[in-house]
Amino acid sequence: MDKDKLSPREQALLAEARREAATRGEPAAAVPQPDPAPQPARAPSAAERLARLMEDERAESQERKRKMRRNGLLISAGILAVFALWLLSTFLSRRR
Repeated sequence: MDKDKLSPREQALLAEARREAATRGEPAAAVPQPDPAPQPARAPSAAERLARLMEDERAESQERKRKMRRNGLLISAGILAVFALWLLSTFLSRRR
């Protein structure tokens, strides 16, 4: 069966819908046209590629800096906590 040809029932439904649209004052529905061939995407220029590459690198660099900052703070806090515990244990053992 050809896809462009409508069955009698489909033709009747379409005619009824067009009549209803005409009584409401709406424009008649146009016959759907097949989609045109998709336009090929143009290749980005060298400047666009470079700008995107620089932006990606900047984002990665910022994420790496955030991780280093967070790790640096955690390691420093850990060392400070160990030192404080050592001091407490040293002073408490001397009092006895």
